[in-house]
Amino acid sequence: MSMKLETNRLILQTLDLDLMDAAAKRDARAIEALGYKTNGEWPGQDFYEALPFFRELLVKNNGTRGFDSWIIVTKTDREIVGGIGFLGEPEEGGMIEIGFATNESQQRKGYCYEAATELLAWATGQNEVKKVTARCEPGNTASQKVLEKLGFSIDRRDDDFIYWTYRGGQ
Repeated sequence: MSMKLETNRLILQTLDLDLMDAAAKRDARAIEALGYKTNGEWPGQDFYEALPFFRELLVKNNGTRGFDSWIIVTKTDREIVGGIGFLGEPEEGGMIEIGFATNESQQRKGYCYEAATELLAWATGQNEVKKVTARCEPGNTASQKVLEKLGFSIDRRDDDFIYWTYRGGQ
């Protein structure tokens, strides 16, 4: 059973096995047969590499609880413009990590911020979630701007990543 959230312009929807399998094959026709429009940019490389992990999570949990992978879809034409989600269930202390990516052709339209605002509101409303973190590469200024605007602040940096914690919305 998939989960769905809506914003003004977007639908956020968890991936089911059919969509995951189509994405794993990068099969645009199969993705479109499931009712979505795609220009072939989705799934991006990072998500593509993580697909086996997310697929295993879905099978193990016999569905989704929302702490996995979501697609970002425009309401107007049902185009998949990116992905967002969490890297698994909350840890024992209630911590989850959020990640997001917008297709290159869809960047600078505010989709990531809009989607992340909605998903953060959902996540922080779950009893078991006590802390939301994120990380991004030091050169990824677009993600850094989105994280700052969302209400994240920097905890620490190393050579590979900047580590962030959500301090709450505006």
